[in-house]
Amino acid sequence: MTDKIHSGTRFGTFFIKAFNSPVVSVVLLAVLAGTGPANAHDKATGVVKQRMDAMGMLAGSMKAIAGQVKSPSPDPDAISVAAQALRDHAGDAMLEGFPEGSLQDPTEARPKIWKEWERFSELAERLALQGQGLILAAANPPSGAAPESSTPHDLESYATLPVDELFLLTAKTCSACHQDYRVKK
Repeated sequence: MTDKIHSGTRFGTFFIKAFNSPVVSVVLLAVLAGTGPANAHDKATGVVKQRMDAMGMLAGSMKAIAGQVKSPSPDPDAISVAAQALRDHAGDAMLEGFPEGSLQDPTEARPKIWKEWERFSELAERLALQGQGLILAAANPPSGAAPESSTPHDLESYATLPVDELFLLTAKTCSACHQDYRVKK
């Protein structure tokens, strides 16, 4: 149970290790700055709150990476740190946050998730793989171009992409999931 996101242990260990690095501290503080008491998720409880918090962490990671890839001189270390959080909160960790029937208000999850569990799982795993790819591609110079639509979804391909192109592919994965499986409130 200690390796599950909802146990708290993995999350706490992540923060303890993270604050040992100045780059990580800056990224995490920026993410946490947006999680004040006015957060709409404050009314959530249990697994719904845990997954909303995890999704907030994913959004913060994407925002941190976006800032870097848009920068004239992206910091590979900052990209890598944010990508690690992305990778670690996607895949199986994300799926654990969606036990069947967990639709208590104020969830933003659509019941369609459980009807299309295979596709939802594929998107969660792709996001984890893209997070790992961003770690490997963090030092790759940006191209300023859109990724090829025929880019294979595998780690070897991701690792060789310009970091901004892989970021755009990752954002498309997030978008595909949100479009089909999230109710925007």
